[in-house]
Amino acid sequence: MFFADEQHKTNFQRIAVKFPEVKKARDYCAACYIGSYPEIYKCFSLEKQKHGPFDWYFDYLDDPEDFVQRRDRGETSGDTAPLTGQTRRLVELGLNLWNGRDFDLSDGLNSWDHELYLVALQAIDLRRNSPVLSLAK
Repeated sequence: MFFADEQHKTNFQRIAVKFPEVKKARDYCAACYIGSYPEIYKCFSLEKQKHGPFDWYFDYLDDPEDFVQRRDRGETSGDTAPLTGQTRRLVELGLNLWNGRDFDLSDGLNSWDHELYLVALQAIDLRRNSPVLSLAK
């Protein structure tokens, strides 16, 4: 499996302990893989995630206009502020691979740098019933 760096791999191992569904469910595996990318992983507290690695982002999607105030009151399980355009699109891909939430792949393809493109490809491959990629760094 391709990891952007050692921290990505370590984060994935931590998430896999919290969500053992990673070993059985392809959707969880792909979502957890994306959630473990260091620039995404730093957006949330793993301990506060209950259903998967994107509970914090669903907090945001519930009411984007009020998210900052809820975050400041400690009512969210993460923060979207560290996300860039590239990493936000990677989160959106993760949600699509996890639960089918709409995502414009061409938007991601136009924004991701080489590393994030490889992360996206690996996540898509992990979601398949029969992964086929062997990506090298």
